[in-house]
Amino acid sequence: MSGAPPFRLPGTHFAGAIVWLLLGGAGLVAVAPDLAAARFLSPRVLAVTHLYTLGVIVASIFGALYQFYPMSLGAAARSIRVGMVGAWSLHAGAGLVVAGFWFWHSWLQAAGWCALFVAIGCVAWNLLGHRRRMSQGRRVGAYISAAHSMLGFAFLLAGARIGASLGWWTIDRLDMIAAHFHLAAFGFAGLTAVGVGGRMIPMFLVSGPPPDWPMRVIGPGVVGGLLALTGGLLFGFEPAVWLGSLIGVGSAVLFVISVARFFRRRLVRRLEPTFGHVLVGFGCLVLALAVGVAQLVLPGTSAHGWVMYGELTLLGWLVIFITGIWYRLFTFLIWLHFYGGPGARVRPAAELVHRPTAWVALGFLASGVILLVAGTAGMSLVSTRTGASGVLAGSLLVAMQYARIYGARNAGSAAAVGGRPAGSPSHNPGTLHT
Repeated sequence: MSGAPPFRLPGTHFAGAIVWLLLGGAGLVAVAPDLAAARFLSPRVLAVTHLYTLGVIVASIFGALYQFYPMSLGAAARSIRVGMVGAWSLHAGAGLVVAGFWFWHSWLQAAGWCALFVAIGCVAWNLLGHRRRMSQGRRVGAYISAAHSMLGFAFLLAGARIGASLGWWTIDRLDMIAAHFHLAAFGFAGLTAVGVGGRMIPMFLVSGPPPDWPMRVIGPGVVGGLLALTGGLLFGFEPAVWLGSLIGVGSAVLFVISVARFFRRRLVRRLEPTFGHVLVGFGCLVLALAVGVAQLVLPGTSAHGWVMYGELTLLGWLVIFITGIWYRLFTFLIWLHFYGGPGARVRPAAELVHRPTAWVALGFLASGVILLVAGTAGMSLVSTRTGASGVLAGSLLVAMQYARIYGARNAGSAAAVGGRPAGSPSHNPGTLHT
């Protein structure tokens, strides 16, 4: 049941995510005036937002799960064919939803959500049912199942909003958007980051086994907080909004503290690009939480503040964190399947990444997000456009890295273990050590 999946399954997800990352960077430049003016309900802003949420984040998570489940949890996909149907349904659905928002066509959005429903169903059937039969990591599987439940709730709200736009019923737009955003960002992406990241980050850093009790607390806290927040927003019950926010912030802070502990106890002292992305990403998460709390507590809540909160959460935390994890997961995937063979020179997968380029890319991404947030705060078109251009430049450098690595896959520069090609029976890819 265990074993690496064929490259085309996670590879199609990751490659598509890189394309969406580039389109997202270009889209940011196009909507910079809307961000400077805090017009977060602009159709084009919603389109760019879903380029990142569906195209980059969801595709990356699904691709990572297809690679992570068999190699670290001992549970392979039931059907590669179904997985490929899901991959292409995901990309098609993301494209339809983005086009539906950009051109403000409800039927395109509805068609896109239907395709996305197929994609989610394929992943759920392929992987989530293995949780009770896993040879290891059942708690991680529970986190991933909970994350997909939050994603399902987010899709229900999105479907309700599409129905309202078609005139079938009425729903409060702002409260629905707030609930949808938090369910997707913190429920789906956040719980996945805790479940998978709580296992992989200490492994990458060689920081020893993580303590067990935070994992027992964070997951229920996030789920309970999000359900309270969502119920409070949808039914207009403010105490539930405050309770959910308090529990959610506390759970997020606990995860940040856990990640900081991983870094303090790490045996790998050299700071690689992956680790730099993780640090920057969680730094942006702390800033996002501070902005969000200020928006709730301080008088004079503004649209600009909520846009800043969204930029820090979506771009600063999730996108930068995910692009950093790519340097381990996607690079390892290419190395495992294409680098190696009889007589191949031994070379760890991490060496395929050109580190100076990766650091420059991180610099562009991080400074771009900060300038974008500062431009939104100061209503400066120059700053928002410069920040968006920085994000685009960083995205281009990230894409160039993988184009170079994949293009050189037949150069024979890769890894072997004990004289055998990577992926041979004696090779254990489940460690993901590079």
